[in-house]
Amino acid sequence: MKKTIYSFFFVVLAWAIAGCPNSSKIRKKMPRLFTINFVMETGAEPSFMISEDFNRDGEIDLVVTNSGDNTLSYFKGNGDGTFKSQIIMKTGEDPICVVTSDFNNNGYLDLAVLNYRDQTINIYFNSRFGNFKKTRITLRPGKIPINMISGDFNRDGINDLAVTMRYHKVMILLGKGKGRFKNPMPIKVKGQPTAIVVGDYDKDKIVDIAVALAGSGRTGVQILWGVGDGTFEPSNIFKGGGQPLTLANIDVDNDGYDDLVSSSNVLHAMTLIRNNRNKTFTALKDFASGSFPKFVAVADFTGDSRADIAVSNSTDDLVTVSLGRGDGTFTWPPIAHVVDEHPQGIVVGDFDNDGLIDMAVTCRDKNLVNILLKRNIVDPEPDNPVQPISIAEQAA
Repeated sequence: MKKTIYSFFFVVLAWAIAGCPNSSKIRKKMPRLFTINFVMETGAEPSFMISEDFNRDGEIDLVVTNSGDNTLSYFKGNGDGTFKSQIIMKTGEDPICVVTSDFNNNGYLDLAVLNYRDQTINIYFNSRFGNFKKTRITLRPGKIPINMISGDFNRDGINDLAVTMRYHKVMILLGKGKGRFKNPMPIKVKGQPTAIVVGDYDKDKIVDIAVALAGSGRTGVQILWGVGDGTFEPSNIFKGGGQPLTLANIDVDNDGYDDLVSSSNVLHAMTLIRNNRNKTFTALKDFASGSFPKFVAVADFTGDSRADIAVSNSTDDLVTVSLGRGDGTFTWPPIAHVVDEHPQGIVVGDFDNDGLIDMAVTCRDKNLVNILLKRNIVDPEPDNPVQPISIAEQAA
């Protein structure tokens, strides 16, 4: 009996010793880069968000679309990481996107709001007194608008609009000045367009448009090469994710050419689309950021002169940060930051004037915006595991 007990003891001891990891191989957790500093209420179901100094006081402000109650929330920055209470503005039905440009050429940034349900665009002029005034200008781009961007497509000094439409078209609305626009001009694309961004992808000093294509047809990214007179030459489709719904410019290798990063939320995947500098693009291997990645923001969060990405993962209730390696790849796993429920739109900026890049994220199911301030961490160690930390722990 004693022999049996001793044999069992030694077996258990041997298993325990073998199962213990080598202490030299244990990796420390990656420190989180941001802490939630401020939370503010929005309208119902906040989603899209932009940031600029709208009242020209030197501080970054925020504008948020609230699709649940057909409003905009305008937050003026205080310069210390906090914001004044929202100013609410009525929109059309189901606002899904807002862009900013000086549409009336008075030196102040105005707003254009895309409304999904009533298929209109509303123009809001900056009052120059810390608010916006909705004009009587209503634009009708066409059936089922999805997304919108602004740029000067015909080089006349007046900002124009481009709108992705569900049925294989991008509509170009050339500005006439005073917030007015010409009738929409359609450009056919080779799939169902979703996200849209502008850039000079071939360095010819003419604005181009990058369009993400998703849905049941052909998917990827298509470039509309700007001619400079308001017309465009569509490219072939480049691979750019299985179902890309959001798109952002990023120069991953500091070569001066904009690359692209897309998120395919239903596939839980991110894709880096590298600019080959010859009017072609190459998609690298998909990588993960979290569950149902929604929006992506680009910045150098660590000060190493490499572009990093922050992604809102809507079903994880996480914002994750992936640090760029400078070669088109990113550190793994991403650094997770817990936020309020169903994060959506995400923007970056120095909200507290400490020289560090901060983040703001809309949280749809709680009708909130979370402000995440950057911690003063220099050269964080990459490639270390990280565990999500609760909001209560972040505040500690």
